[in-house]
Amino acid sequence: MIVVTLAIAAAQMAQFYAAWVLALGLILFGAVFAINSSVHSYLILAYTDADKVALNVGFYYMANAGGRLLGTILSGLAYMAGGILGCLAGAAVFLVISWLISLGLPEVSGRGPAQAAA
Repeated sequence: MIVVTLAIAAAQMAQFYAAWVLALGLILFGAVFAINSSVHSYLILAYTDADKVALNVGFYYMANAGGRLLGTILSGLAYMAGGILGCLAGAAVFLVISWLISLGLPEVSGRGPAQAAA
């Protein structure tokens, strides 16, 4: 996702078919985001004890909604401050922060709640 975001920004800066690259880049970003979202759902279940699935999935949805709200506000501020390049730069910064945080996650044992209950 970082690469897609930076590629869109580079094309915008070079004014290389800016509208087309933005539209197609955002479609590609959305596709990668959808795959990433399914990985997040898997990880929530993989890291959860069988008796706390509902609690952790609920917390995940709550955090996701809060992130979408905060992301909407921050993207609006980024656009007001720097236009589309400000939005892309802000997105890239948060993607890098997210990637760095994810490096600290422990390995998944391969036993999600479905396997633990069996």
